[in-house]
Amino acid sequence: MRKSSPRKVPDLLKNWNEVAQKVRALRRVTIFLDFDGTLVAIAPRPERVRLAPPARKVLRRLANHPNATVVIVSGRRRPELLEHIGIPGIHYFGLYGWERNTKSSLPPKVRSVLRRASNALKPLLAVYPKLWIENKRSSLSVHLLHVPSQLHARVRREIRARLKPFQKALHAVENIRDVEILPRSIPGKGIAVSRFLKQPAYRKSFPFYFGDDFSDESGFAAVGRGASIHVGHPRPTRARYHLRSPAEVTKALTKLEALLSPS
Repeated sequence: MRKSSPRKVPDLLKNWNEVAQKVRALRRVTIFLDFDGTLVAIAPRPERVRLAPPARKVLRRLANHPNATVVIVSGRRRPELLEHIGIPGIHYFGLYGWERNTKSSLPPKVRSVLRRASNALKPLLAVYPKLWIENKRSSLSVHLLHVPSQLHARVRREIRARLKPFQKALHAVENIRDVEILPRSIPGKGIAVSRFLKQPAYRKSFPFYFGDDFSDESGFAAVGRGASIHVGHPRPTRARYHLRSPAEVTKALTKLEALLSPS
């Protein structure tokens, strides 16, 4: 039996008018944005990313707009987002939406489990020299970016096998370029987005969610009838629209800002 090909996701910029009509009807927007691969291009190392000046300018304008709310929802730690973006007026949600302020911390028992999981994964570094384990203190990220693609499936299987003893306390989030190991108290981006939109100030706004990775799929679902936008190489997704790159995300944000501020 022939497998059906993935549906073709419409281009947001080419179908802007249908989104613009919905924005005009509600006159207020809430914009959720992933960071790596969405606002910035993927870099060889996480610390080397750079937010392009046009993106920074439009984010600053939207953060100051009375009819817009901007939320960054990333797998990165919140301090990193503040370092790389640092625009006042934006909500910064690190660790998949769990880390919202300086008070976010894990119990000592969970930190201990993360340390033991890290030790269990370390032998893989000798087998796969290009693998890299990033310790984020509240999570672990096993980076596959530089591992040959033909080895990815095998590496992922071995990671899952080594994490089995810790599955009651931890869960793995399979992303395109990494495997994120999170405490079960950090459920994912979709929960964070849903909770944010339930607040009275945002219930009647039109929500956007821009993201590139598998972990963004729950965010796409959480905005419901809003505009969910997958960024990057086409793949099966729940998103309603597609953009090719962070540069196109900046174009869409610029069009949105112009729509909210008619001349």
